[in-house]
Amino acid sequence: MLTDRRKQLLQHIVEEYVLTAQPVGSRTLVDKYELPLSSATIRNEMAALEDEGLVAQPHTSAGRVPTDTGYRYYVEALMHEEELTDDLRQTIRHQFHQAARELEEWARLAAAILATRLRNAAVVTTPHSPEPRVRWIELVGVHDYLALLIVVLEEARVLQQTLMLDEPFTQEELTSLARRLNDLVAGKSAAEISEQKMVASPAEVTVRQATRDLLKSADELTPEPSFMDGVRDLLKQPEFTEGERVVDLLGVLEERNISKAIPVSAGGDLAGEHAVSIIIGGEHPVDEMHLCSVVTTRYGGPEGLRGVLSVVGPTRMNYGRNVAMVRYMSALMEELLGVYFR
Repeated sequence: MLTDRRKQLLQHIVEEYVLTAQPVGSRTLVDKYELPLSSATIRNEMAALEDEGLVAQPHTSAGRVPTDTGYRYYVEALMHEEELTDDLRQTIRHQFHQAARELEEWARLAAAILATRLRNAAVVTTPHSPEPRVRWIELVGVHDYLALLIVVLEEARVLQQTLMLDEPFTQEELTSLARRLNDLVAGKSAAEISEQKMVASPAEVTVRQATRDLLKSADELTPEPSFMDGVRDLLKQPEFTEGERVVDLLGVLEERNISKAIPVSAGGDLAGEHAVSIIIGGEHPVDEMHLCSVVTTRYGGPEGLRGVLSVVGPTRMNYGRNVAMVRYMSALMEELLGVYFR
């Protein structure tokens, strides 16, 4: 348990270090924050915070910088989440309303907005169903005995496969067949389609089985699409001036490794509306990410659609602003999905 004085000093040290990236000395705290304390008293209190593992002194006679433990205490007990201005909210809304009403376009735009506004890297996944489900199917005649099966998923992804049929069908007959099957498979997953018991013609069995197999392949083989923006801004931070650190970080942030950089479950429970997870420095399971913090939240939509928004920055990030931005973006994405993708 910290005294109120030490809590106040830790808060000032964190917020000053976030602004300047320079160790914070007692004279700075006295002059800038007009504290009714002498420099000697503040130095004693800073030494006590150091004993608690909340701040560190880079070298003798330097000021203090927050440790990962200090940032964690700040986030849990001292942080004030920033209130976004009405103008900023309206500007972001306008950008989405100007964009095409496509899930991938919204994810790409969300990543760009977060990166631009926060000057950090941002990763946003396209909303998808945890288990692919059918929105509708279509059958298009290619030849008398050959048809193209088109399966549209609830997240608007499109799958297709050519089918050999046991007898010739006209386009009108294929359309009628697809209509009958839509009544049975719409909203269903591969497992639910497999469980269905029905008396069906050979052609209906063929189409239903092919639909089920396409859903399984979509679930197993298709990676969760994601969009990243702002890596250049992230690497401009003073923490990443060493070339080796930059190379290591870039390796983790490559598309094939992004799930390691953004481990949604590692930083806390994301249950609850717009809950935010914060992974700080050494809490991250990947060594190359120990200079970074990751702020993550989920967003959802109708029919089980869900995605993830994350910001990656140095541990010396403005946590209150980053949390406020990802929380607002999550709420906005959910609102838009609810309006346009019901």
